[in-house]
Amino acid sequence: MRTRKLHRAANETGAAAPAVRETADFAPRLAIVIPVYKHSVLMTEAVESALAQRASFDIAIVIVDDGCPFPETETIGSAYATAHANVFYVRKPNGGLSSARNYGVDFAFDLFPGIEAVYFLDADNRITPPAMQDVFDFLQSRPEIAWVYPNIDKFGIGWNGSYQAPYSRLLHLTFDNICEAGSMVARRVFDAGIRFDETMKAGFEDWDFWLQCISHGFEGANYPFFGFDYRQRAESMLRDSHRTKAAIMSYIREKHKKLFQPDTLAAWEHAESPRYAAIATGTYAVSLFSDPTAPHAKIDLETYIDRYWAALAEPDAHGVPPFMLWIAPAHLEALRKIGVIHNVLWHAERLAEKHHLVALRLEHDPGRIELRQIEAGAPDYMARKPLAWMCSVDLFKACVDDISEEWIGSIRGRHPSPDTVELVIRGPFKAFDLDRTVLSATNGLLSTLGVFRDSAYRRMANPRWTWRGGYFPPIKTHYRLLREALGAAPVLPRIPGKDQAPRIGFLLPIASFGGVEKVAYAMARELTRLGYEAHLYVLGKPSCELVFDHGDFASINFLMDDYPLWGGAHHFAGHDLMMAQDEGARVERLLGLFAGLDVVVNCQVAPVNAILGELRRRGVKILDHVHVLDRARSGRAAGHPYIALAYEHIYDLILTCSEQMVDWFHGMGVPNAKLMHIRNAPSFDLREAEVRAILRQRQRRGRPERLQALFLGRLDSQKGIERLYAAARLIQRRKLPVDIRLVGGEVLGDRSGGSWTERFAELGIRLEPAIYSAKGLTDAFAEADVLLLTSRWEGAPLTILEAQRVGCVPVVTAVGAVGELVEHDIDGLLLHAEDDNAVAQELVGALERLLGDAHLHNRLSVKAAENVAARTWAENLSPLIERLEAWFPFRSEEIELRRTVTSSPGR
Repeated sequence: MRTRKLHRAANETGAAAPAVRETADFAPRLAIVIPVYKHSVLMTEAVESALAQRASFDIAIVIVDDGCPFPETETIGSAYATAHANVFYVRKPNGGLSSARNYGVDFAFDLFPGIEAVYFLDADNRITPPAMQDVFDFLQSRPEIAWVYPNIDKFGIGWNGSYQAPYSRLLHLTFDNICEAGSMVARRVFDAGIRFDETMKAGFEDWDFWLQCISHGFEGANYPFFGFDYRQRAESMLRDSHRTKAAIMSYIREKHKKLFQPDTLAAWEHAESPRYAAIATGTYAVSLFSDPTAPHAKIDLETYIDRYWAALAEPDAHGVPPFMLWIAPAHLEALRKIGVIHNVLWHAERLAEKHHLVALRLEHDPGRIELRQIEAGAPDYMARKPLAWMCSVDLFKACVDDISEEWIGSIRGRHPSPDTVELVIRGPFKAFDLDRTVLSATNGLLSTLGVFRDSAYRRMANPRWTWRGGYFPPIKTHYRLLREALGAAPVLPRIPGKDQAPRIGFLLPIASFGGVEKVAYAMARELTRLGYEAHLYVLGKPSCELVFDHGDFASINFLMDDYPLWGGAHHFAGHDLMMAQDEGARVERLLGLFAGLDVVVNCQVAPVNAILGELRRRGVKILDHVHVLDRARSGRAAGHPYIALAYEHIYDLILTCSEQMVDWFHGMGVPNAKLMHIRNAPSFDLREAEVRAILRQRQRRGRPERLQALFLGRLDSQKGIERLYAAARLIQRRKLPVDIRLVGGEVLGDRSGGSWTERFAELGIRLEPAIYSAKGLTDAFAEADVLLLTSRWEGAPLTILEAQRVGCVPVVTAVGAVGELVEHDIDGLLLHAEDDNAVAQELVGALERLLGDAHLHNRLSVKAAENVAARTWAENLSPLIERLEAWFPFRSEEIELRRTVTSSPGR
């Protein structure tokens, strides 16, 4: 009678009304849910195996008839329910396997609230008599796990596969569904609201279920003595699923987008299958990590040796990292301090796959960070002893197997027999950091090799320990699964910190002293103050002048490749473009380098646009920062704004330094919603007290008897150097009391009229080297009365603002956005002429006016300083900060607090 009532209720209402409740005599702790559809006869084996369980607790067996059209299902199911008090048969309209499993779970929990776990047994499979007791006990003994999955022993078409490896979320997402649906699941999983996705009717619904569990922070574990028998026939629902796997996986990836993010996968790699084994020179302690700056496992060398030999026997269940690194902890720390540790490991990994060995050399340079790759044959190849070595574990194994010393022992000299490449890292290392180790990395490598060769394991065969065959890929290859999942190689070994600060990458073609770089540095400095994490990427020359403060960037990264910074096979509005399919696009390498970023700010790196669309598809916010509309030799407008137009679709925002540029973009078809004006401010900070002291000194000097005029910049056509030269000649002819100070450098490709250095020297004006330090620039502006700028085109030059801040009056051509920085006759003088001679005449006239008016210079100077004092990066970046807060709202409270602190008086 119980069976009929349940059957009738399910048919009439779509939900089974429970006919019995938990009693003192029957209080099941486990439910076995058996969904049935068209396995009417085979299900008898499943039910019989469930009834045969030998357990110390009650088990409820729930048969869910998912609207099976075969009458035997109802007949057999009803018979079992009638014959056995712990069997319950329910019938429901057909909804698919997910629906049937969910129905059985909810039915069991409603009927028996004390159930602690659920086991899913498909109707064509079976379990051995002790299975449920053993697995339930294992689940209860491991509170950190939420489900237990079996090895796979197939009958019918026989196969036995070992799933015994430690559970890996990385493997579960990137390799295959490593957990059979026939698993035991703890009650707390279902209490968290997790159920099978009932829209998935083509298969892999169990894979999706486990990914839901992972999303909620649950993990599983294999029980090697499970006792699960999987029926395999030539055709099945699983085989149908594999035929449509691509479409199903596309749905799963989209649904679980966060799990497939680079951050998530990289963090799991670090925790489960670390990429590097760093053997400390001197102590031989072994650190296992992907990201050396994150907490990681540390073991002794003996334990590492055990794992190494175990991995040879069962590489799917035991493993060591794919790359070995011999380095002193002090040297790792030195690389971390200057912000290049992740980038150095990224390059070393890449090189270790192409060469036998990678030798790392560290050199001191107080003003620059630079990476160089030195091949055999170069004059300075292996000129100094390496401070670290890296190789693949496969190369190391070959050395262990080959006991001859000559080949590998040659690394002690300058001409090693192994194919060795040097990676030289120059930076502001302290001598103490470079000389803290007594034992060399070379001796460390060779000593480690000797220990492995002497190991007793080496003289033994390495047969597989378990009788089941391996199915999982070797643990040492898991890093390749990460690469394949992200379409990136190598993947930068950096994982997010605990504070989850949004990471913003600034992409630069070069990292020298130009205005584009200085704006990026200033933005990074302010964003870092507000709690964001700024990272610098230099895609051209792998060198970075240290003109920013330590701490402005969390990391400094170089592509270190022969990467073209302009051009391509495609054309747009007279400009050559590169597309993602082009060979030079470096898609995989750049995606690996940028892995883990939340925001990318492209600071005029034209070819990188080719891969930014893929980053945006992955959820990264893409910004372009455009500074100036250049001019071709013919005079037509050209440059990065046109590149931005070609790729406008991929950008969430286009930042400009001027309203003029906003208007230009809007006129060219870019919606206003995608445009944001970020006003420039001085590129470096000065304390208010310093500024006041300079302005007081200027007031004490009074009206200048001789005008001190400063030109600061490149001696090229864009800067209008011909105009300045013509003006200097006029000043001399008129014998005006004006001294011109020329600071900068010549441009080699812009000397059609001969050397400007020599031509100015003929006028008695000596060219001084460029000034890069904040102090040097401040002193130059403080000593000058006027700043001269005769450019043919400009953006919004930082030089003008930095001069105005300390009362140096700009006398400048009204080109580009200069008029947005200088108001004529208010805080500077604008030159409106366009012809070169006319500009020179107007410039000299402006200087004569300053010399002739006793009060004009002082009035302009005071007003210039007042106006720039109100220009700060904190204020200018506020529209962008608001947008970032909208994109990353979980950061807004902390950012508001930091903003209050950093904008307080006296900064």
